[in-house]
Amino acid sequence: MNRKKAWRENGKGGMGHLKNRLYVKDLPCCEKAGKVTKHKQEIMKQHYFDFDLLPTQGQREEMRTFIVDCAERLSLSSIDGATRQYKIVACFMKERFPHAESFLQVEETELLIRLKAWMIKNGYKITCHHRTKERENGSIEEAQPIKFLKHLIRFLHPEEELPEEEKDIWVLDHFDFPIRQNPIGPIRTLKFGEIRQEGIRKEVKQACYIFLKYQSTGTIVSDIRAARRFADYLFDKYPKVQSFGEVGRKAIEGYLIHMKTEPSNRKNKKTELAHLKRILTQVGKNIEKPYLGKLFIKNDMPKMPEAVFRYYSDAEIERLNRHIVNLEEQIARALILHQMLGGRISDTLTLRTDCLYKEHGQYILRMYQVKTSYYEKPIPDYAAALIKKSMEYTFKKYGETEYIFVNEQNPKMPFQYSMLKHQVYVMIYENDIRNDEGELMGFGTHLFRHTYGVKLTELHLDDAAIAHLLGHRGVNTVYRYRRTSGQLLKEETKELRKTLDEILKDIVKEWDGYEQIFENG
Repeated sequence: MNRKKAWRENGKGGMGHLKNRLYVKDLPCCEKAGKVTKHKQEIMKQHYFDFDLLPTQGQREEMRTFIVDCAERLSLSSIDGATRQYKIVACFMKERFPHAESFLQVEETELLIRLKAWMIKNGYKITCHHRTKERENGSIEEAQPIKFLKHLIRFLHPEEELPEEEKDIWVLDHFDFPIRQNPIGPIRTLKFGEIRQEGIRKEVKQACYIFLKYQSTGTIVSDIRAARRFADYLFDKYPKVQSFGEVGRKAIEGYLIHMKTEPSNRKNKKTELAHLKRILTQVGKNIEKPYLGKLFIKNDMPKMPEAVFRYYSDAEIERLNRHIVNLEEQIARALILHQMLGGRISDTLTLRTDCLYKEHGQYILRMYQVKTSYYEKPIPDYAAALIKKSMEYTFKKYGETEYIFVNEQNPKMPFQYSMLKHQVYVMIYENDIRNDEGELMGFGTHLFRHTYGVKLTELHLDDAAIAHLLGHRGVNTVYRYRRTSGQLLKEETKELRKTLDEILKDIVKEWDGYEQIFENG
């Protein structure tokens, strides 16, 4: 049971014998002095919270509970600073809300507006200049007393009673409708707390709640990231803006310049701007300001850099696979099948136990995709045999399951991609596997897919056939594979290279039970 819940369930009784003063020296934070000098520490320890400054017993009890909680988490210097913020908030409450028995009796927005107005009237600043290593020029932030009151309200507010979509951290399992997830790398939570403007944070949450009902969680994570970065820019340049509804074209133009000039490791700025436009469009619909979706114009979006597909050479594939087959047998099967089938890694790892059937003597495989529902394609007998062997292994070890390649900790879920990738990287480092240039081998399962695509273009298959085998809806991506393989296609007299399947056959047929299959063709 957390401290807040315990405090509520125990009632406010037990707090009746409060001391009027709570000294810093009596708090747990004294053990976390940090870089504070001993002389300064002794001064800080003499500081205290005077609860008589608050007008009612209810306010005193809430404040004391909050301070004790903070003292268990924060440093000595942070708590010492809190004594100063407390005095300002206490004086404000005594003057403006002398009869309120709880800080929660007043709606949060109203309480904060009243505090800011009171601070201005009494000569306190409501903003401060904050410098960090990341921002040489610093940034404008809310004054500490305002932050202090916000933290107090967050502490007191019974968040577990809030609907999930109103919280700053969403646990996706708590929603009562299906969530579109990639099962090999599921996202457990969505976090909004880093968006510092409360109004903008609320707008982004409302937009994402709508997206959650029809969009994949991976896309929504990108939406939140784009919104947060834009909100950071607004916080620095337009500190008074608390809603996307206050944003105009001028702010967008400034942000575009900022993105071009800031040092950044963002790989694709066009994609990020597209996500930001998505958010602004939906927020515009929600708050009845449809112009937000039109703030971007065509020329704002930078051109996408042309994709340069990397792929393994035959020698590199063979080098990798000689070691892959020595991994745990089910992991090895998954990786070999992934190469044979040429799909996305998520397609392979989410193969279902009913994925295989025979039609006119030919095995047909159904592959489910997060992006494109499912598609079917014929596969050779040896690939079907490998799938059947994988199913036998799973059924024997875990019983009836939905997926062929299952998570050991939770057989209802498929292999997690992170686990598989870790295993391969360990294998590469332990065996010092090098590429054709003599460098330590890199690994990405999509490299196998690109290799498969290139091999298919070398066999002079038409674009529609390649797209079908790869599980693409259209043929646009095939064009890129042909660009990658263009030089090879020009050499019409050159003997075609061995296909990827031929390389794999030499490896797989060493496994028990496969000799007969290959002998029979």
